[in-house]
Amino acid sequence: MQKKQDALVPVFGALCFFLSAVEFVIPKPLPFLRIGLANVPLILALDIVSFPAFLLLAVIKILGQAFISGTLFSYLLFFSAAGTLGAAFTMYALHRIPRKVLSLAGISMSGAFISNSIQLFIGRYFIFGEGIWYMMPPFLCIGTITSLMLGFFCESFAAESEWYAQVRQTDLPFSIDIPEESKQADHPWFRLISGFILIIALFFVPGLPAKAVILAAGWLLCIAEKQKIHWLVCILSTIGIVICHSFIPMGKELFVLGAFPVTSGAILNGLEKAVFLQAMIAVSRWTLQVRLHFPGELGMLLDESLYVFNQLLTYKDRIRPRQLITSIDELLLSLPFIVQMQKES
Repeated sequence: MQKKQDALVPVFGALCFFLSAVEFVIPKPLPFLRIGLANVPLILALDIVSFPAFLLLAVIKILGQAFISGTLFSYLLFFSAAGTLGAAFTMYALHRIPRKVLSLAGISMSGAFISNSIQLFIGRYFIFGEGIWYMMPPFLCIGTITSLMLGFFCESFAAESEWYAQVRQTDLPFSIDIPEESKQADHPWFRLISGFILIIALFFVPGLPAKAVILAAGWLLCIAEKQKIHWLVCILSTIGIVICHSFIPMGKELFVLGAFPVTSGAILNGLEKAVFLQAMIAVSRWTLQVRLHFPGELGMLLDESLYVFNQLLTYKDRIRPRQLITSIDELLLSLPFIVQMQKES
């Protein structure tokens, strides 16, 4: 059943984009390891929108993270999609339990556990192989701690936010008033075709040197358009992948580290996987500088989310870290395009 506040899905979607942008610049040792900041809007939307709208929001979050991180044309999209949808179904099912029994913190932790478990399972086959089992304990531990903290934040925001109280309690629906000029389409065919050619070359041209050339080309294309390359993120991600592959001996033994023999084949295999992934991200980031348009209701909601996200970026200086909830609340209350509709007479 549709709820009156389903029109606010683009606002929650834009918040997913905004928090994804914040999280993207945080260095991490594994490419799919996330604090989970972009899950906050999903948790807050549980009591606001209907189940169909909530699933659309989850899809918008997936696409938004892919746009921000430049992974839409990489297999990291499957990590994000599987983890987010698993968490979304889990959290929506659990939110039916009374809050006296299960808090938002508990819902957040449950969703994170399902998401992380799914991503670890996929990571076993796509990137890390058997070495993933050595990464599982710290990965799940970090996910538990961060999801607990984010759940507490959501509880505080739900209790203190005036904007959240308005959209949760009012009988009047809201609408998003987007200027028509922001909906105009463009035709990004040349860049899309060029990007796909480079992505296909990554899959079919064998060897580490060839993949390194495509990675260098992707970085140069991004730099030519003045896109910032987050070198620390790239380096830590590459090191994490190589270390994980080093647990599985392959080829000539170089030295022994504790109980693990470090072999040349394992290092080269990990390095090739890391270069392959970084090349996909670089090419995808360059390709995504054009605006993609999806058909139907999803396309409309995605366009509206991108518009609200761009507006949030213009107001981002208003956010005060020491008064985070208050400043975010003031920002949401001040957005001029969120219109509360009048009650029909």
